Amino acid sequence: MLKKSLFFVLFALGPGMAYAACTANPISYSACKAGYYLENGDCMPCPDGGTSADRNNTGKTACYLPSGTKKSDSSGDFQYTSNCNYSD
Repeated sequence: MLKKSLFFVLFALGPGMAYAACTANPISYSACKAGYYLENGDCMPCPDGGTSADRNNTGKTACYLPSGTKKSDSSGDFQYTSNCNYSD
């Protein structure tokens, strides 16, 4: 009875819904969703609240701060008038 119950629970979760602790092999990505960049098979968030194209497969240089983004620093407030791309 326990085996049937366990099977039902695992089946009910569906594919891709298992916890990481239950995964035998680590996941390696080939592309990332918008707002993330690919680094050694992992999707990392773009720095400073930046974004990126959906399904990008490049590094941090895929990230940018979009035109119109407002920021501030010790010199005051400012707004980007064009996309500001990251560089290595």
